[in-house]
Amino acid sequence: MSRIDSLTDAQMAALPAYRDKWLHIGLSCEPLDVDRATEAVRLIYTAAGMAMPSRIYRMSSPFGAAVLGTMLRNQVRDQVRDQVWAQVRAQVRAQVSDQVGAQVRAQVGAQVSDQVRDQVWAQVSDQVWAQVWAQVSDQVSDQVGAQVYGAHDAGWLSFYDFFLTECGLQCCLPLQGLMNLAQCCGWWTPYRNVVILQDRHNILHRDSQGRLHCEDGLACGYPDGWGIYAWHGVRVPERIIMQPDSITVGEVQAESNAEIRRVMIERYGQGRYLEDAGAKIIHSSGDRILYRQEIPDDEPLVMVRVLNSTPEPTGEIKSYFLRVPPDITDADQAVAWTFGMTRDDYHPEMET
Repeated sequence: MSRIDSLTDAQMAALPAYRDKWLHIGLSCEPLDVDRATEAVRLIYTAAGMAMPSRIYRMSSPFGAAVLGTMLRNQVRDQVRDQVWAQVRAQVRAQVSDQVGAQVRAQVGAQVSDQVRDQVWAQVSDQVWAQVWAQVSDQVSDQVGAQVYGAHDAGWLSFYDFFLTECGLQCCLPLQGLMNLAQCCGWWTPYRNVVILQDRHNILHRDSQGRLHCEDGLACGYPDGWGIYAWHGVRVPERIIMQPDSITVGEVQAESNAEIRRVMIERYGQGRYLEDAGAKIIHSSGDRILYRQEIPDDEPLVMVRVLNSTPEPTGEIKSYFLRVPPDITDADQAVAWTFGMTRDDYHPEMET
């Protein structure tokens, strides 16, 4: 058995293509291809030494699949997730470790698998998983735990795809079915005689940092209407996104989750929240007013209110709130900070 201790220039040059390929797979909103998925399942069960299931169901979301699994509980007692996924993966991983040097594994993992995992698993799969567990009952949650992540396994599958295709490591062949299924299917649930295939998400919105985020709808949604509402990567209840005007100061102050509370304040309007919550004025200078509001289990909200130097066409002069670090106690120092200046360098009397 030959050992790979270094990559050729051509193999190194191919790494970005595998990263891009599997990022596309993991983030794809294309519909489930049942025929391709069925053939991929056949390969997976063969690799696991099992007979092809006699029935295949199609569902439109992880939540729907969990409900169906519970309804079929008496018929699908033998969930074989470990046998068709974890065991095959473990066997291949051990053989690849024997044939590939640590330095090569680190190179490929850092440039392909790690990047795909960070953008797909951390920002999509992890939140979908958490949302499913949060919404289902104890009975259904057992079925959620039986699911395999399909397209959202892109992070680790990209690693083995590279070694199979570019380096010719035949020990990776048992994963071919999982690789094929990831390219045409969302999550899926394997049982001994039944398989539940799922559509991929058909809605996916992310911010500039790749975090799930949408200001006016689902950040990650499925064809049956189930999905996740998120604000810059923080999963929140639907109302915070769809009805921000209904948020009250009392609700904000009663929220125990610090991340959700921050989102609620942002959706409410930070400046408006300061005024409505009765924030303390800690300093003023001319038309500049510095407010501070203590927030339980979080850093204080400190903002300086300034007036726009240019009147609106109606003659109205609008005010704006600018957030500053909580250790600032001087209004002029706060404004100076927003310009990247020190208090000594800032001369408000020279503003025009």
